[in-house]
Amino acid sequence: MNRILILRHVESEANRDGVGLGRADSAPTERGLRQLRATVDALAAEPVVRVLSSPLSRARLLAEAIAESHGLAAESRDELLELDVGELEGVAWPVVRERYADFLESWRGPESVRTPMPGGESMLDVLTRAAPLFDQVAAEPSAGAAVLVSHNFVVKMLAVHALQMPHDAWRRLDTGLAGVSAFRVADGLPILERFNDCAHVAEI
Repeated sequence: MNRILILRHVESEANRDGVGLGRADSAPTERGLRQLRATVDALAAEPVVRVLSSPLSRARLLAEAIAESHGLAAESRDELLELDVGELEGVAWPVVRERYADFLESWRGPESVRTPMPGGESMLDVLTRAAPLFDQVAAEPSAGAAVLVSHNFVVKMLAVHALQMPHDAWRRLDTGLAGVSAFRVADGLPILERFNDCAHVAEI
């Protein structure tokens, strides 16, 4: 039986400061490093056989720590990069609401999955590049678990894909920092075991 664990990265400086974050490389905070250690401990008993990660440091450091604890090397995969937020990179959310009102109206509407960030990607773009990697990992015969460490919007779209949900269902999903979502793959079908489990970092 193959299992896939999808993790969101730990807290970064941009998360702490409440600014838009996409492809910029924002360093983990002290709280983020505590989340990292707690997550590694939480996955210690998992039979991890492969670790894949976004190349951004807030994800990569967590992936490398998990991989090292299981005697593995983390694989960097561009498919797991966060949504390219374009002009919203590094912009505080109050400013986004003021300057990009027209975009936000579309982003919250029925075509949200196809609405690109100003100068960036859409959620459909994220799905198009990330879903084939999930399918590839799910199809690999394995007696262990593959860990994918990525970002907020990627985790949401991978869950939508794995569960064959309507694409706009991403808006109904929440992902916490260092949250763990687990799927087991039976006869090629991903089956959700848990989603956005943050119990291991609840007190951090």
